[in-house]
Amino acid sequence: MTIRAAAEQDYPAIARIQLQCPEAAQWPVGDYSNFRTLLATGEAGPVGFLAWRQTAPDEAELLNLGVLPSARRLGVAAALLATLCEAATGEIFLEVAITNPGAIALYGKLGWEQIATRRGYYDQGKTDAVVMKKRSW
Repeated sequence: MTIRAAAEQDYPAIARIQLQCPEAAQWPVGDYSNFRTLLATGEAGPVGFLAWRQTAPDEAELLNLGVLPSARRLGVAAALLATLCEAATGEIFLEVAITNPGAIALYGKLGWEQIATRRGYYDQGKTDAVVMKKRSW
């Protein structure tokens, strides 16, 4: 597997991955051009993506992450997150739906710390978000 910065020609592949990941935010394809996006590629082609931004010199935010169902539990998300930690500086923050215990467990296993809950953050006020952070170094 390789991880690289995504380019505009990768957006259709990212959209295909996103459609197969209902727990990921469902962004319009063009929105990825506004953020740094990583693409994970396996032997059969793109298998995962991660969008993020550096919000301040000492703070970054993970915005969206998706891995094809067929490529889950193979280290794709962990590799994307490790690449994010290498590229970002300072503390990295994320929000994840409380209804996504698999993602919460993965982040915890990789050293992310739960720091807060945002009430009604998702689904038009119906679902809480867990706020997590990790240092990039």
